[in-house]
Amino acid sequence: MSKFYVLLCVLGVLSQPIFAGDSPVVDIQTNHGTITVQLAPDKSPLTVANFLTYVGEGFYENTLFHRVIAGFMVQGGGFTPDMHQKQTHTPIKLESNNSVSNLRGTIAMARTSIANSATSQFFINTVDNGFLNYQNANNMGYAVFGQVIEGMSVVDNISSEATSKATATKDVPLQPVIITAAHVREAQVAFKDLKPLYKAGESLTIALQESVINRQRVLDLWVAVKLPSGALQFISPENTALFSPQAKPFKRNVSVSDTQHAVLTLNVPSGLAGQYTLLAIFNEPGSDVSEVMRTVRSNIASASVELR
Repeated sequence: MSKFYVLLCVLGVLSQPIFAGDSPVVDIQTNHGTITVQLAPDKSPLTVANFLTYVGEGFYENTLFHRVIAGFMVQGGGFTPDMHQKQTHTPIKLESNNSVSNLRGTIAMARTSIANSATSQFFINTVDNGFLNYQNANNMGYAVFGQVIEGMSVVDNISSEATSKATATKDVPLQPVIITAAHVREAQVAFKDLKPLYKAGESLTIALQESVINRQRVLDLWVAVKLPSGALQFISPENTALFSPQAKPFKRNVSVSDTQHAVLTLNVPSGLAGQYTLLAIFNEPGSDVSEVMRTVRSNIASASVELR
């Protein structure tokens, strides 16, 4: 089974829209699936800048969700799988007095009892935790700096993990919940104007449109089709056949100005009845499918069409 296909299974169909604006979006990939968070630099500028610094450095790769409390929150971003605490940068100023509440699905910075002590660790609220909000100078709460916009089911699955009851490892999942990578989503892409059903002889046009997130650099675009059998076929001019199991990108080094991508137009042949899933992602230039778990730079565009 290809690693590209494994990625699709792990991440699932990421179809929820991203909110408008220029707020950064970060994909936190875990061994349970991907959690996508949209950050709020307008509310917590220092906290967002701090989080993005750790993301950009690859700090979160191979760290744990090391504190999981059902009905409360899941916390991670500071320990390796052997429970070694990683070296961090200087703690940041607490930005909890920002009128943003610790509601279910929000991401906030973990800290000690000292107000200005947050470094790399964060937590995601799995219920409304209003008691964690800023109250006053003597009860400063915890700084929310974004919210989960995709993958809250992944958070809930993590929250349901059995945890240790031993004093030294209390609330640590018995089966490690590992952050495999975290990176800024640099592109958002979707299939355009597809009908759910096409009959033999009809014209089918496959095209992609970038939206919402303004891509700032060249990336590689990959396009694939999942057949009714479950097999994955890549659409690439680099392959000898139009549809091929050989993993090649559809376009390499896509320029920033190129935001609409015509994939193909064909008359639906007879004898291919079944449900097909179209998939597309932007990936780091030059990275093949063996690296995609660490280098994917967009959502996974997904659309299903039935042929009859």
